[in-house]
Amino acid sequence: MMFDVLIIGGGQAGSMTAINLRKQKYEGSIAIITEERHHPYQRPPLSKGFLSGHIKQESLFFKSEHYYEKNNIKVFLKSRAVGIEAKKQKVILERGEEIKYKKLIIATGSKLNKITPEEDEKIVYLNSIANAVNLKKRLEEHKSIGIVGAGYIGLEVAATAKKMDLKTTVFETEKRIMQRSASDEIANFIKNYHEKMGVEFKLGSRVQKISTENKTRIILDDGQVSDPDFVVIGVGVHAACDIAQEAGIDCNNGILVDETCLTSEENIYAAGDCVSYYFSRYGSRQRLECVQNAIDQATIVSAAIMGEPTAYKSIPWFWSDQYDLKIQIAGLSQDSDFLVTRGNKNDCKFSVCHFKNNKLRAVECVNDQKTFMLGKKLIETESKITPEAIENIQTNLRDWK
Repeated sequence: MMFDVLIIGGGQAGSMTAINLRKQKYEGSIAIITEERHHPYQRPPLSKGFLSGHIKQESLFFKSEHYYEKNNIKVFLKSRAVGIEAKKQKVILERGEEIKYKKLIIATGSKLNKITPEEDEKIVYLNSIANAVNLKKRLEEHKSIGIVGAGYIGLEVAATAKKMDLKTTVFETEKRIMQRSASDEIANFIKNYHEKMGVEFKLGSRVQKISTENKTRIILDDGQVSDPDFVVIGVGVHAACDIAQEAGIDCNNGILVDETCLTSEENIYAAGDCVSYYFSRYGSRQRLECVQNAIDQATIVSAAIMGEPTAYKSIPWFWSDQYDLKIQIAGLSQDSDFLVTRGNKNDCKFSVCHFKNNKLRAVECVNDQKTFMLGKKLIETESKITPEAIENIQTNLRDWK
C-alpha cells in the first residue's frame, strides 16, 4: 500500500494538514493513521463546552465521514503505527501491515502523564470522547469530585463541576496553581475566583495513592485522606515522540524541526504538540500544547508539501473558559523582567502585560478581548509601546506600532 502523503495522528495538526492540502488542490493520495475509533475531532471542548452541555458530540468533529470519502482522504481507524523505516519510506502498523509514503507527517501529539497504574471507572483521564462522556455522566450522577492537577484541564473541570453543584476539591503538588502556564498574578486571581465559587484547594499536596476498592479514596503523602465520589486526573502531558526517536529522528523534549517543520530526516515533517520548534523571537526552543500552534504548523507543513515553504513565525496563544471568565494569553511570559496590569482586577476585566528589555513579550487577559487582540498584534510587530502606555487604560493601543 502506498500514499503520496501519510499522516500519523488524527488530532488537530494531522487532520488540518490533510484538509489544507485538499483546499490547496493537492491531487496526490492522502491517508491518516489514528488509534481512535472516531474520525478526527477537537479535544479542547472536551473540558469546556462539551462537559457543560453547550457543545454536542457531533459538533466536535472537524469534518463528516462523508468529507473524507468525497475528498479521497483514507482514514485508518483503530490503527497504531509502531515503526518508521525512513530509508525505505514506510510505516509499520501494530497489526503488521506496512504502508509506504512519499511524504510523512508525524502528528502524534502528546501523551498523558499518569499517576495510577491502570484506569478505573471512578478514575477519569480526560483525553478522548469516550472518557469525556464518562465524566459528563459522573458529573450528573454524583455529589463530589476530587481533581488531581491544577492546570487548565483540572480548573476547567472544577468550574463545570462547581456550576453543577458538586463538592469540588483540587489537589496540586506545586505551591500554586497553573505553575507552568500562567503568571503569579493571573494564577492568584483565578484561584481566588474558584474559592469564591466554593472550590477547595489543597496545594503542596502530593497524591500517594488512589483507591477505589470499596469507595474512592485519595491518600496524600502527609497522611491526609479525602473521599470524593470519583476522581479526575490532569497532571500534564509529554511529547508522544517515541516512534520518531526509535526511527533515528532527532528529538529533545519533542521532535526537533526546522522553520518549515521538517525533521532531521528528508521527507518527514512533524507538527503539533509533539514538536520542539525554535522561536527566534524568544531565543529558545519551545514545545507548545495548544490548538493554534497545531493549526499554524499544519499550514506550514501543507505549504511545504505544495512546494511553497513558509517559515513558522506565529505568536503562540492560548485560551481557557472557567465560569464567566474568558482567559486569553498571547506570547510567552516565562523570561519577562517587568510587568504591568491594564484594567482593574476587581472588575474581572484586566490584562497582565509582560515586558523584557522594554519590549512587550506577552499579554494575559481576563475578559479583555480587545487588549488580547491588539496586544497580540503589538507583539507580532515588535511595537515600541512602553509599560506606562499600556498600563494606562486611556491609551488607544491602535495608535502604537
